[in-house]
Amino acid sequence: MVAFASPSTRRVPLVFRAPGIAGAVLWVGVLSLSLVGIPGAPDARLDASWQQMLIHAHVQGLQFGRDVIFTWGPWGFLCNGYHMGSAAAWPILAWETLGQLGIACALWVLTRGVSPGRRWVFLGVFLAFHWLFLDTEYFVLVLLVGISGLLRRETTLLSLVAWAALLGFLAQLKFTYFAISAAAVAAGVACAWGWGRPGRAAALAGAFGASVGLFWAAAGQNLDNLYPYLRRSADIASGYGDAMGLDETWPQFLWGAALAVLCLAYLWSLWRGMDDRVRAGCTAAFVGFCLLAMWKESYTRADMVPLGGHLFGLVTLVAILSPVVGPLVSPLRRFQASDLALPFCLVAVFSFDRPFYALAPRIEWQRLYGSGYALGHLSALPDAWQRDYERSREANALPEVRVVAGQQPLDVYNFNTGVALLNDLNLDARPIFQSYSAYTPSLEGWNLRFYQSPRAPAYLLWSGERIDRRYPGQDDAMLLAALPGHYEPLFLEGGYWLLHRTSALASAPGRRRLLLDRTVHLSEEIAVPGPHDHALWLEVDARANALGRARALLYKPATLMLGTVDDQGNAEAWRLLPRVASAGFLLAPKLETGEAMASFLRGEAATWTTAFRFEAPESQAEFWSRFDVRLWELTDLPLRASVPLERLVALGIVDRPALWVTSEEGQSVFDRPEGHALLLHPSGEIALPVPAGGRWLTGAFGLREGAYLSGGEFMREGHTKGVAFSVEAAWPSGRREQIWSRYLDPAHARGDRGPQALRVALPAETPSRLVLRTAPGPDGDKRWCWSYVMNLRVVSP
Repeated sequence: MVAFASPSTRRVPLVFRAPGIAGAVLWVGVLSLSLVGIPGAPDARLDASWQQMLIHAHVQGLQFGRDVIFTWGPWGFLCNGYHMGSAAAWPILAWETLGQLGIACALWVLTRGVSPGRRWVFLGVFLAFHWLFLDTEYFVLVLLVGISGLLRRETTLLSLVAWAALLGFLAQLKFTYFAISAAAVAAGVACAWGWGRPGRAAALAGAFGASVGLFWAAAGQNLDNLYPYLRRSADIASGYGDAMGLDETWPQFLWGAALAVLCLAYLWSLWRGMDDRVRAGCTAAFVGFCLLAMWKESYTRADMVPLGGHLFGLVTLVAILSPVVGPLVSPLRRFQASDLALPFCLVAVFSFDRPFYALAPRIEWQRLYGSGYALGHLSALPDAWQRDYERSREANALPEVRVVAGQQPLDVYNFNTGVALLNDLNLDARPIFQSYSAYTPSLEGWNLRFYQSPRAPAYLLWSGERIDRRYPGQDDAMLLAALPGHYEPLFLEGGYWLLHRTSALASAPGRRRLLLDRTVHLSEEIAVPGPHDHALWLEVDARANALGRARALLYKPATLMLGTVDDQGNAEAWRLLPRVASAGFLLAPKLETGEAMASFLRGEAATWTTAFRFEAPESQAEFWSRFDVRLWELTDLPLRASVPLERLVALGIVDRPALWVTSEEGQSVFDRPEGHALLLHPSGEIALPVPAGGRWLTGAFGLREGAYLSGGEFMREGHTKGVAFSVEAAWPSGRREQIWSRYLDPAHARGDRGPQALRVALPAETPSRLVLRTAPGPDGDKRWCWSYVMNLRVVSP
């Protein structure tokens, strides 16, 4: 009877199965080695900062959805491309070894329904492309779990629960993965229900829900925060297109659009060609949703970096799936329509990045070799990472900030949170910890309320960096307008201003006065009404037409620009974020640099926007209809005039850009026979960087003649009481020392009239900066204290 047994039940001797086992081991081993990604050394830049913040959130037990509002989830730190020394090193290494091995095994199991030849082609394409875009690996895995696991009648209940548990974990990595995993489960539930198997549907839904909850709790998260995390992540996703869109070239768009059309055609054939109508509809809907998600992800922020970028997402996903998706869905067909996609994608990748095919084999070999080497030295990696971390700390050190801020709560604007972590500062970041992501009114509100709460940080590190040439002041716009009067600038170090909280932020909005309310169209210039003595708040409802709304739904929103002209005659174009503009942002002053922000907090503005208009890139004007504009004067934020720092160099008042200049009265430049002078009314100060080898501060200072002379006579009582000048040296260690001072009283001492020579010897230990200050006389009377400085130089022997 054994001779007549079914081949599926006959026991095959091990010797005959050995080649298959060896092939499986080789297949899984090579794939898992390629999937391994050993994180690199930390730094303080944008991408490294948010990835290090995920590790920090895990170590500190921060709650996602409340303490942290971000689209990566509580287990997202496992996917990091940067480490934080020994912090969370072993969980990351476990995921990059055992976790990636598990993914490789899952892909082997999920592709067991295709021929060996197709499976090896799948492996080759996967090795070639998956590292071009991180999300490709997880999209492929979720798609195959859905197609080969959840949407097949043959899948056992135990296997169904196992696949649902895997999806529940993947959903914790990133909100995008949650969306496509939930779509896979929804398709599986609908399919089971359509087959008349409600118990199977309930088991699948229950297993996924339980898995999500268990893994959420295992990450140290409160279950009450799961819904807020999903809701606020959806808010971030909803504004992503408006805020983060980047345009690709026309050839890149045409390749992507053609591929999208091919995908639609395949989905149609998939739906029409399957005998099981329930499975056909659920499979087509699920695959279509995933392809749409990747299309939007790839072509919304269509960036290209060396050998990688969002733009590769759709083409690599389709290329990797093409050898296996057809046979998994329709196993009886020898030729699959999906096979046509692979050569198309190979040519598309060549058109995107021509050096790819010359470099990819070597890069993949280096990945395999590097992963193998890392696995052989796994136990030594945490210590090696810690050494890398210490070197990064030295490279990004802010010693003076460390001394002054100590361990008091501190936040970082705009996105380089890594600088706080690398300096061992007590980072207590606002929920949307990188301000460029606070691009909807509700997200802005979370950050503002954080600063209005008792948790408001004592210090704020300020960097003027922005992305995509956004108009300054749009990132965290509500928060910026609320800071003056509550945070004061202290000093600049390493490109960062340290701001100190002096009082709690008001919970009620400030007063404002409407200056302008009108509807305009593209390129229509709007003059800013005067007087220019208060901060201005601009609200814009940018109305897209029907074509523009369709473009945003199916592709991405059209780009909008803000053209400005300032009082110096400078005309510039900036990226405008429609959702931010609808709630409003600071039009003036223009917070382009940290120095501009420091001046704003002191009630000063160096430049003024005198006119603005709305623009669109070429070929995108037809997507916009009109713009409803409201311009408000913020009556609680008066501004004094200050002089642009670069102008002081051009006029010879200083020999290098000052770090900052401030005075209680408006700054101005006037002419003297000896050259240009800067009016620096008490209490005022000008800070100068000290170059290596600097030994002397030279220049001139004094009071304008009108402060003490009237018709050649001494001023009578009631005029200037004199000004105290001083120079303070500061070092990175936090040490500060007054190294010179002099009091001028020209109304009573003839020797104090006219410009006074300044020559101050610097200490032997060269300071990092010098601060020249002006202060009123002994009685504090600031009237007629028209002090000035000129020809300031830091010189070497």
